[in-house]
Amino acid sequence: MHMLTLGDEEPLLLDIKEGVQHALYIGKQERRFTQDEIRLDKIRLNKLQYIVNEDRDLGLTFGWFKYGPAPEDVTTDTGVELSPQPGDAIPHLDESRLPSKDFLSTEAFAYYFLRELDDEFDRIVTAEKTKVYLEEFYDEYASKDEYAARFTDLYKASACLQQTLDKIGDGTDWHQNSTEYYYELDGNFLPVSEEIKKHESLEHTLEPLEEYRKLLTSIISEADTEEELSAGQQAFITNAIRKFYNTVWDFVAQEISLETMRGENVDELRPGVEATAEKYRKGSWKAELESLAERRESVGLEPEIEDMEELESGGNEQDDGQSLDKEMVKRISQMGAEVISE
Repeated sequence: MHMLTLGDEEPLLLDIKEGVQHALYIGKQERRFTQDEIRLDKIRLNKLQYIVNEDRDLGLTFGWFKYGPAPEDVTTDTGVELSPQPGDAIPHLDESRLPSKDFLSTEAFAYYFLRELDDEFDRIVTAEKTKVYLEEFYDEYASKDEYAARFTDLYKASACLQQTLDKIGDGTDWHQNSTEYYYELDGNFLPVSEEIKKHESLEHTLEPLEEYRKLLTSIISEADTEEELSAGQQAFITNAIRKFYNTVWDFVAQEISLETMRGENVDELRPGVEATAEKYRKGSWKAELESLAERRESVGLEPEIEDMEELESGGNEQDDGQSLDKEMVKRISQMGAEVISE
C-alpha cells in the first residue's frame, strides 16, 4: 500500500462514509434494521471510520477529541449527508477514489461493515442515544487504544455529564424537576474534574472547567426559582450548555488530541491543533465565560447579591435557597444516577 498524503485523506474518508451509507441501504434490504431504527450521526460515523482505519491500518490521521476518535482532517465535517444510499446513487461504488493506492472500493467498505464488523455495525447505527452508546464505545475501544487508554475513565465521565447537559439544553421539560437536575449536574462535574487531575498534561484545563461549573450551576439554581422559563431564558441556558462543548470541553479535547494523534500526516495536521490549544492556554476561554456571566441579567437569571459573593468566593456550599437535607440530596443523586444509566 502506498503512503497516504494529506490530500488523500479526504477522498478516503469519503469512500468510507459512502461505504457506511451503502451498508445502511443493504442492511435495510436484508431487514437487519428499519429506516426508523437508523440513528447515524457524525459522531457515530467517526467511530466507524476509526474502527476500519485501525483494523485495516489505512494510515488516516486520527486523534481523540470531544467524543472520542475523530479524523484530524476536518474538511469533510460540514453538511455531511448520512442517509442510506443504493449502489446506483454512488458514482465510485466499485472503485476507490484513490485507485493507484490499493485501497478498498466504496462497495468493499460497505461489506466490511456488514460482514466483518457485522452485529457491532448494527449496534452502532441503531443505538438509541449517542451519548449513552459512547460510554459503551469507550469501554470497548478506548481501553485497547495505546494512545487513548489512559483517558478512558475521563471520556466515560464526560459522556455521563454530557447526557445531563443535553437534557437541560434540549428544551424546557427538565425545568419541572430543576432541583434534581441541579444536583445531578453538580454531581456529574466532579468525576470529570477528578479524572482531569490524574493527568499532569491536562491540569491547566481544570480552572476553566471549575469556573464553568460554578457559573452554570448558579444559572440553573436561579432558573429553579422561576415558576416557568421563558423562551428567552431557555435559549440563554441552551447557549450556556453550548459553551461546555465549544469552549470548556473543547480545550480539554484539543490537549488530548495532541497526545493521541496518529497516522501518516500527523506532522502536517498537528500545528493547527497546537495553535488552538495555545489560544486556550493563554486564557481565551475567560472572555467567553465572562460574556456569558454578563448576559445573565438580560434574561432575569442573575444571582442575588449574597449568591454572587458565594460565586466569587468559589464555594458551592449553599444552593441558592434550595435548602435540602442530606437524605434528600442523597435520594436526588440516586435518581440522577438512575436517569443516566437508562
